[in-house]
Amino acid sequence: MCGYQYEDEKPIIGYLCSYFPKKAIENLGFETIAFSEITSNTSHRKGDLPVNICSYVRYCQGILEYTKLDGIVLFNCCNAMQRLYDWVKSHRPDLFCHMVELPRNDSALNQSYLQKNIDILFKDICNYFQFIPPKEALSLENDIFVPHIEDDTIYVIGSAVSPILKDKIEEYTKPNKVYMNICSSRNIRAADGNFRIQEPCARMEWFTGWFDSFLAENRTKLKGIIYMPCQHCDSFLFSYPSVRRLCIKYNIPLLEIEEGYKHTGFGQISTRLEAFLESVDFKSKAGYRGNSEEISSGSRTADMDIKNNGLDGRNVFQQRMNLVRAIVQKLPMEAIKMVVNNQVELFTNKIWSTPEKIIWTNMVMPVEIFYSSGLIPVNMELVAGWTASLQLSKHFISKSEGVGFSSSLCSYHKATMGLILENCLPVPKGIAISSHICDGGPGIANYLRDIYKTESFILNVPFNTNQINFSYVKKQFEMLIDWVERYTGNKTDMEKLKESMRLTNQARDYWIKAFELRKGDPLFYGHLSLRNLFGATFLFGSQLGVDVARAYYEQLLQKSEENNGHKSTKKRLLWIHFAPLYNNSIMEYLEKELDCWIVMDITGYIYWEEYDLEHPIDSLVKRSLSHFYLGNPMERKELYRRLTKKYTVDGIVHFMHNGCRAIPGAAWQVRELAAELDMPVLELTGDCIDPRGFSEEQMKLRMEAFKETLGRDLFVSGS
Repeated sequence: MCGYQYEDEKPIIGYLCSYFPKKAIENLGFETIAFSEITSNTSHRKGDLPVNICSYVRYCQGILEYTKLDGIVLFNCCNAMQRLYDWVKSHRPDLFCHMVELPRNDSALNQSYLQKNIDILFKDICNYFQFIPPKEALSLENDIFVPHIEDDTIYVIGSAVSPILKDKIEEYTKPNKVYMNICSSRNIRAADGNFRIQEPCARMEWFTGWFDSFLAENRTKLKGIIYMPCQHCDSFLFSYPSVRRLCIKYNIPLLEIEEGYKHTGFGQISTRLEAFLESVDFKSKAGYRGNSEEISSGSRTADMDIKNNGLDGRNVFQQRMNLVRAIVQKLPMEAIKMVVNNQVELFTNKIWSTPEKIIWTNMVMPVEIFYSSGLIPVNMELVAGWTASLQLSKHFISKSEGVGFSSSLCSYHKATMGLILENCLPVPKGIAISSHICDGGPGIANYLRDIYKTESFILNVPFNTNQINFSYVKKQFEMLIDWVERYTGNKTDMEKLKESMRLTNQARDYWIKAFELRKGDPLFYGHLSLRNLFGATFLFGSQLGVDVARAYYEQLLQKSEENNGHKSTKKRLLWIHFAPLYNNSIMEYLEKELDCWIVMDITGYIYWEEYDLEHPIDSLVKRSLSHFYLGNPMERKELYRRLTKKYTVDGIVHFMHNGCRAIPGAAWQVRELAAELDMPVLELTGDCIDPRGFSEEQMKLRMEAFKETLGRDLFVSGS
């Protein structure tokens, strides 16, 4: 508790998101300061948040080093903001730090959820600073906001834009009028006594629909649009292809500027602005502005029919997947053979022959509801992994970047999307994904909905666990069941759901017992688990999932018995994240040549408790909220500590996948833990799916140097 005297001084609260209820907080008796309005020469603290995370978030971390603040309010808008929350909670315990949960759509459920979270903020902030707010402090006049767009307006829309860059844009766009809809100007408004979001940012599901309506209403007034996603801002970057299509639809000139926050060199930006404004003036004088143009249906329903009948000799993904059949029996483990056989059959047959049974989803989405409804879940990350393994990912990633997906976005999603764009996989008829851990899932779901009219459902998972969040997620699972019923045309059988969850429990039990065996002498090359068994846990909920997990356990048990207690001198590694799937030799080199064995990989870790079959929906909620990249950051660090001890780990390898914000963003915790344990840690920067820029020799050199640090105890002893 800080014990501020309300009469003497006002605590200073900093905030990053313009959905922050500034006026209401100030009415409570606080002074507020927006990070986006601070100009400074501060630089990012080296060694904390990585360079591939949102540049605005990294800038704000630097601001915290010197700015006088008593508290900070964050919003759960993205993975980068979650990692900043982790860092503040761990490194600045002197600050009040609160994470406000955000909805993703404007339904009645989500409006109520937003209001509850604002109320929690008010309560927590007053309790922390130990004062009672003045009477009627929260009363706000009804303030329904309507953007006022005048003729000849340059409309600037995006995420965080620094004050310096805003000034530059206003300077270069004169004498045109400028309207800015960015993170420092967008507002949360009080309407009918409740807080509501009226100008949605790109994180919100209704963003592109709102933007479409906005352009339709104002197209004759808009002279041009400048779209400004901050560097590594996934929500706005994933929305750009849809924004571009809408600007084409309404014949409105568009300029995208993706720059790092606090960018200091404006020469290139100035040149692009000047060229853009020249083209805008030309189109305006020629009378082209504001005419609505229909976008070709070639990328929508008409093309969907072609894609869904795309099995022909030109389908290179299909061809190479068929070749995999020939090598399945040569794979080293029975569980791997079963998983790969299933995936080959899925991508060469079922996904084409039974499109009505296919449901696309992502790696953290519980799939029991789908299995129990007769659906076949397709994991988009698994699809991308196959493009890399088949040496096709570079082509499909380039295809996605050609339609507007940024080079800085996650290659898993771009490779998957490229397959669809290239007719190598059918357009998804339905997609149901969970929002946590990865911002790319919602981005792809929204794109498929906007461009292909794919039926979509996004399970919005909060960051923290409390009763309000539990009830909110439970209601969403109930809505998901209703959505699946509409999608399949069949009523959900709760007994079948329980049976699917029972199968998950059974598979989970075998899987955990297999990992118990991995605590002993290394039984197989761990990179095989990273490469080939990731898809196994996605089968949990089906009988095949049980068979795979049983085969995995029984084969490891047999190997363990054959070892008969033998203790090797192999070095033992904990591996965090995935690995370069386009290059298997690098992982073989680590384990076979350097004798550094991966005995535990975090991708296969079972983090959720056994399902309670008497309370199936509650169990699904608990699983979603229990992921170790949510909630208290110290619990995640303690998890890593337990794993290093249980698996008698000699060193940790953290693969820093370029497009991921969630997992590399917490690398500082791994470094801190390694320092506390006096344990070597290797951060390998690279990409799991995109081979461009990969250097095998350079990575081998780093692995060799790491191996030397693992053997330092022997070296010191020998000297």
